[in-house]
Amino acid sequence: MTGLGYLGTDMVLDRKHGAMLLELNARPGLAIQMTNGEGLRRRLDLIERQPDGVPAKQRVAFAQHHFARQSELVDSESVENSDTSSTGA
Repeated sequence: MTGLGYLGTDMVLDRKHGAMLLELNARPGLAIQMTNGEGLRRRLDLIERQPDGVPAKQRVAFAQHHFARQSELVDSESVENSDTSSTGA
């Protein structure tokens, strides 16, 4: 693990299947902080202040509220509707 006490992950997010883990990195690169212009420490501190045992749906809402840009958020109802329209259901 790094001095931060965290592992890095490579993930993809699929609208239908959710998050899928590709790999874990013992020494993650922090270049993404330069790309998105936001530091990691503030985010980690905020996450660590959250209580244990919070349901997944509430954790997702927390992450979307604090970390996602509005342009990245998709209404789950519109995703469900597009899934059913593409399958003909």
